[in-house]
Amino acid sequence: MFVELGTDQYERVRDLYQGMDHSLSIHALIEGNNPGHIFVDNADQPRTALALTVEGYLLAGDDSDPATNEALRRLFEEQIFSGKVFVGEDSCMVLAVEPDRWEARLPEVIPTHQADKLPRYLYLCTEVKLDWRNRVPDGYSVHRIDRALVEDPDLVFTDAIEEWVPLGQGWGSLDRFLENGAGFCVVHGNDIVARCMADCRGHSRADCRAGERIDVGIITDPAHRRRGLASIAAAATAEYCLSHGFSEVGWHCDYDNAGSWKTAEKVGFERASEYFYYYYIYELADQLAQLGWSCFKRGEYRETTEYYEQVFALRDDHPNYYYNCAAEAWGALGNREMALKYLDLAAEKGWAALEHTRHVERLQALHGTPEWEELLARISQNQTGED
Repeated sequence: MFVELGTDQYERVRDLYQGMDHSLSIHALIEGNNPGHIFVDNADQPRTALALTVEGYLLAGDDSDPATNEALRRLFEEQIFSGKVFVGEDSCMVLAVEPDRWEARLPEVIPTHQADKLPRYLYLCTEVKLDWRNRVPDGYSVHRIDRALVEDPDLVFTDAIEEWVPLGQGWGSLDRFLENGAGFCVVHGNDIVARCMADCRGHSRADCRAGERIDVGIITDPAHRRRGLASIAAAATAEYCLSHGFSEVGWHCDYDNAGSWKTAEKVGFERASEYFYYYYIYELADQLAQLGWSCFKRGEYRETTEYYEQVFALRDDHPNYYYNCAAEAWGALGNREMALKYLDLAAEKGWAALEHTRHVERLQALHGTPEWEELLARISQNQTGED
């Protein structure tokens, strides 16, 4: 049976996570800087631990004991996948493991779901190389996120910014973020349209001489992208942190998010390591769709259709992009009938990406069919909101 440690017991698991230096969040949790949960097989002498942190869930320790693994299976089923205990999201989990052999155990401890294994990069910055002050576009200004800014009644975070991660989430409260975190934002008029905010802070074990590290996340309102605002906010934040006691600033990004890691490199971050995480959506149909989407991005269209057929067999109603993804995969395989079937369902559910649909190569097999122009007309109506 797994038990949850009290905050005064967290130090007992630090050695289990020595090989997981990419994750600052475990040290932030142990040191009390950020909230979370730690479950262990034995409170007095932990040999296996599952930590729920602000940057993901971390499984570490001995994987060889069948009784422990069965208890871990029950923990996932009864506490985690049920949404009873969570940090951040109650509908999905990003899981990293240490040591790597835990990967072979995942089907045993999470037998209901296949994991989507995805590479991820850690970037670190010790010196800002971007002269961000001379890059601020006309009409924009840069501000530190402090109490005066938060309490200014004339300034508001746009919906796109605040809905991504509410200010202070991951710190336990806004006050704790203002006291222990750091961040800068870009303002246009009365709107805060870009933000770089610290996610967590702690002493990484990667280099005992490194001192305290702080990890940050960046978001820009879509209406204000392609102006360099993300790099400006990130550079301002990193510069501030490095001049206020932090030895390193960390930045995590997915392997296929070239925009993110190119922005990091522009600021002065350097790639420090690559690691893997295992992504689970607790609703099985949505997890299968996630697996299908990952196959789709890799051009594995046969596997894409196999996953989506399982998705559609599990329930009747889905987001329109599920049907469109299936349509494009079938189209890439040259199956007009199935491509038309799912594009029709996508249009019925409100699919409105007219120009993408018109020009995407995967649907060229449908061009010239009697149904093609009709489908484009329906998608156009979805785009304009006409009846």
